[in-house]
Amino acid sequence: MFRRSLLAVLVGVCSVAAATAGSAGAAAKPAAAAACSGTISIGMLAPITGPAASIGSDQLHWAQYFVSEWNKTHALKLSIVQGDTQLDPAKASVVAQQFKSNSKILGVIGPAGSQEVTAAAPILKRAGLAFVSGSASAVPLTNGKLRGYFYRVVPNDGVQGPTVASYILTKLKVKSGDSVMIIDDQESYSTGLATITGAALKSKGVTVARESIDQKATDFSSLVAKVDGGTKVVFAPFQIASQAQLLAQQLKAQGKSAVVFGSDGVFDSSKFKVDGSYISFFAPDVTTIKADAKIVNGFHKAYPGATSPFGAPNYVAAQAYAEAAMKACKKGPVTRTSLRVALAKTFLPRTILGQPLSFTRNGDVHGAAFHVFRIVKGKYLTVQ
Repeated sequence: MFRRSLLAVLVGVCSVAAATAGSAGAAAKPAAAAACSGTISIGMLAPITGPAASIGSDQLHWAQYFVSEWNKTHALKLSIVQGDTQLDPAKASVVAQQFKSNSKILGVIGPAGSQEVTAAAPILKRAGLAFVSGSASAVPLTNGKLRGYFYRVVPNDGVQGPTVASYILTKLKVKSGDSVMIIDDQESYSTGLATITGAALKSKGVTVARESIDQKATDFSSLVAKVDGGTKVVFAPFQIASQAQLLAQQLKAQGKSAVVFGSDGVFDSSKFKVDGSYISFFAPDVTTIKADAKIVNGFHKAYPGATSPFGAPNYVAAQAYAEAAMKACKKGPVTRTSLRVALAKTFLPRTILGQPLSFTRNGDVHGAAFHVFRIVKGKYLTVQ
């Protein structure tokens, strides 16, 4: 799974310098340099508690699982420092400041949400920290302004929007003259994906009705009332799975036949489980990939219970840091700068996502594709 160069025996002794700084408002101490026989701390920004906790805990556990396995066989150890954002940009900024001030943290996994990346990016960039997201997919994040700092191991919405539109047109048989309602949740990820998908559908003659909600909405009756017999699909790129569940339930309760089509943020079989609904997602279900069976079984032993495709990309993010750290070690103790530079050159010939990993100049992953799932009897089945 790792390149042969990663198995080389690395030597060199250098103490891990500097202690964690105090509060978020304190000035950052000079970043530490980690010995190649020591421990590198990687911060993780994830919604570990709050409305998206099922996603964040899964992301955290997959990163932790990679680290635990890595540390069994390597002199250079990794350590995950948790930062709970609750999918809130304001909280993400606070934790980012704490990570900036913690001189032991040399890189960051996350943030999870695109809006969180937007909020935390200036702080992390000023700190000289690389940050690798396993789920932030808004297109503007890789427009070049964060080049050399921000990376993601999943495709962006510029790939997802056309994928969703194509599936709606070819598989759900929506044709020119039919109607699709698109509802965003007013956050950058959702509005961006809604716009891209809507444009792709309109280009094929589909009538698109655009609506918005906020992430606390629970009553969709006014929107349901607007769904008529000509509306074939309701595309809901939400980030809270329970909202997709309520929307689908309220549509059915009112006798509406429109199919609900969600996106990444609603992938949670415990909260969104209305049969016949669809979800597009930026990663495969690793539990269905035969080559991943050993890793998946080990993960389930370490963290009993279900997992979702949200988690596994963070295993890959941690894996990318491990390779980058080994490369950086060849030139001396690892620093924020040397780790960031090495990360840009990451190449993993195979990952648990079923494809190699390397980054474009602006931080996108090469060759990534979106997947589509259908809910059947409460289970998420891969259909594309």
